[in-house]
Amino acid sequence: MWSPVPWFFALATATGVLWGLTARSGGLCLTLAIAEAGIAGTFLYSHGRLVASVTAAISLIPIPFLFINNSAVLFQVHLPLMALISLGSFSGFRMALRNTRNELESQRLTQLLTDNQAQLQDKIKQRTSEIEQANKRLNFEVELRKEVNQALIQSEEQLNLAMTASGIGFWDWDIPHRKVYHSDPERFFGEQSAVDSETFSLVDYVAEPDVPQVRRALAKHLRGQSEYYQMRYQVFLPETAQPRWIEDIGKVTERDARGRPIRMIGTRRDVTKDMQLQEELSLSSSLFNNSADGVFVLDQHQQFRTCNRVFCDIFGRQKGELLGLPLFQVIRTDQTQRISQSMISNGRWSGDLFSQRRGGERFPMTMTLTTIRREDNSVSHYLGICRDQSESQRTEKELRYLNNYDKLTGLYNRGYFHEIVGQFREHEPLLTEHYAVCVINLDRFKSVNESLGLEVGDQLLKDLAARLNNLQEPIRQVARLSSDEFAMIIEFEQDRDMLLSMLEHLQAEITRPFLVGEHELIVTASIGVCVVTEGNLTQLLNHAIAAMNQARYQGGNNYQFYHQRLATTPLERLQLEKALRKAVINNEFSVDYQPKMNLHTGIIDSVEALVRWRHPHKGVLDPDDFIPLAEETGLISAIGEQVLNKACQEAAAWRQRGFGDISISVNLSSHQIRRNDLYDIIYNALQNSQLPAEYLELELTESMLMEDISHAQDFLNQLRSLGVRLALDDFGTGYSSLSYLKRLPIDTLKIDRSFVAEARQGETSPIVEAVMAMSESLRLNVVAEGVETREQLHYLESLGCDYAQGYIISRPLPASEVLTLIRHSNLQTLSQATDAVH
Repeated sequence: MWSPVPWFFALATATGVLWGLTARSGGLCLTLAIAEAGIAGTFLYSHGRLVASVTAAISLIPIPFLFINNSAVLFQVHLPLMALISLGSFSGFRMALRNTRNELESQRLTQLLTDNQAQLQDKIKQRTSEIEQANKRLNFEVELRKEVNQALIQSEEQLNLAMTASGIGFWDWDIPHRKVYHSDPERFFGEQSAVDSETFSLVDYVAEPDVPQVRRALAKHLRGQSEYYQMRYQVFLPETAQPRWIEDIGKVTERDARGRPIRMIGTRRDVTKDMQLQEELSLSSSLFNNSADGVFVLDQHQQFRTCNRVFCDIFGRQKGELLGLPLFQVIRTDQTQRISQSMISNGRWSGDLFSQRRGGERFPMTMTLTTIRREDNSVSHYLGICRDQSESQRTEKELRYLNNYDKLTGLYNRGYFHEIVGQFREHEPLLTEHYAVCVINLDRFKSVNESLGLEVGDQLLKDLAARLNNLQEPIRQVARLSSDEFAMIIEFEQDRDMLLSMLEHLQAEITRPFLVGEHELIVTASIGVCVVTEGNLTQLLNHAIAAMNQARYQGGNNYQFYHQRLATTPLERLQLEKALRKAVINNEFSVDYQPKMNLHTGIIDSVEALVRWRHPHKGVLDPDDFIPLAEETGLISAIGEQVLNKACQEAAAWRQRGFGDISISVNLSSHQIRRNDLYDIIYNALQNSQLPAEYLELELTESMLMEDISHAQDFLNQLRSLGVRLALDDFGTGYSSLSYLKRLPIDTLKIDRSFVAEARQGETSPIVEAVMAMSESLRLNVVAEGVETREQLHYLESLGCDYAQGYIISRPLPASEVLTLIRHSNLQTLSQATDAVH
């Protein structure tokens, strides 16, 4: 109701009607109407609808009236004036509209600027607040960093003080760059200026006898074969006359992608006092064990804790029987009451008495018993010393020593050791998994006598006997059975881990260098072990010797437990030896071939010859069943010659039948390489078979070559002059130095199957990778033995291995079957097979 548009429109309509009715007479109405339109256009130009409604009413309503009356005013006055007024009103409206828009835009911009200024001020305040908070946090972190640095400095000072006080030094070895950081070098190696991290070499300071052990322990840890590197060695300083003992403990902390060590960190401390104390304890132990008197120790309840061998000899009982027994149950005397009262009142008793041995024999003896007390005066132990006083017993003991002890070494001899072993049959009840009989045979001891003389050999045996006799529990009796064969009894008390640990320690003690005159000798031994059970009491020594022979067959420097497969009675052994000699004469040996696949081409182009004995009654026998006996009897050379001739003839026949260039590998035994005519044997085999020499490969083991490296080098060069290739079998399992590898004319390295077995289920073998890297630098071919899974095969291919040999490719096959396999072999066949080619 309050909108101005209807009111103005009604007014203009009325005015237009009035004007139209009176337009014919003109006058005041016409003037007022036109004036109204002009005024409306002038004053209402900013309101377009008002101007339009007024102008439209005044312009249009009079037209019909003027047109009907045929008035000239319509065209002469009304229409021109109204057109002019409409044009002016429209122009004014547009100008007003433009001004209004400009004013609104100006107001909008002004408001926007005001709002932006407010927002900007808010943001500035917020950013200023954030900067202030950041400055506060930064100041807090700076203060905290200062406190942490101060704490670290203080902690480092405390650590250095603690390490200095405890005598511990720290070292950090950057292996690729050959730099070593030492925290306190002058304490261990003299002046600090003499220990330069750029040129430091530990072996320059280590005493020469300890250098091989340090190198071996360090290399073992770097290859990942031990969790920690730990070694004690002697160093000689210019200002000190006595050597100083140092102990290093370290661990590799970083390795590269191929498993090679990058960084090693460890500690070092002076253990001279510890070694002196250990030596004193060893001397005390030696005095205890080798005392001419019987010495024993009782616990606080007067029960036997330990005793020496003489005490056991006096009473004729085993040490294991005595432990835990009360004193007067072992030393049976009628002076029990007097001895007990004296021990209570004086803490000591000494005197003569009569006691009883096993079997009821009474004998005179003197005994001293002393109480050992703690600081609080409570009883800790009792120490007893006794001596057999009977003259007849002394004479018997001397005769017994002459009859039962070895003259050279002072150990029990073979006869008395048989008696000791026989006592197991008297044990009631016999403790199962409690004792083990161990036989030790030195590897290649004959070469020591032949090269250095019998005197050096005898002294070596004496030193070894002393070393074995000084071994601590659980080793009991030690005996010398023959020239270089020893035996002992180990009481491991159902603790298999203790037994294995003792055997490892025994091997380490044997391989520790001996200094005989001006010679430093390193020997190894083959060890056979037989665990005492109810079923083998009559064959303990024979079984241990059979296990020892198995250890010798596997290359020596290892120990083997007896198992039923090694069981042969002396009669069976003689019969087998007789059959073996007849087999050599009758040529009963055949050759199977195990293929080797070329991993670069996927083709089988090489095989290894493996001997088989076709026994007329027992069928085909594996090498494990007769090779140890052939080694002992010397028949292995004749067998090896037959295998060589057959392998060369069949390889030559394959070439004539068009099977391509197939190389053949033949194993040589230690007996063969010692023969002076081996060169002629190989030459004749090649000539008779017409096989080109480059297709024959001879395999030797590290242990064979390390017996005499100079002879091995000359011997191998002679073989190479024939044109044959040479392979080093079971590489990595021996004790050869890698420096010799560069001197020997070797073409191929064969990685032992034990290392290949580590690469299962996606795992890697650091040793395999190390051998591959070394062979690449020396430009040697590599053959991996014992490949049984596809994962192992792919792993070896990724490392660039040249050949693979194992059950995934094929088992050893007769010549006819291996030819069929070779004919159809290719890489695609192998990749499509589920488990194996054959």
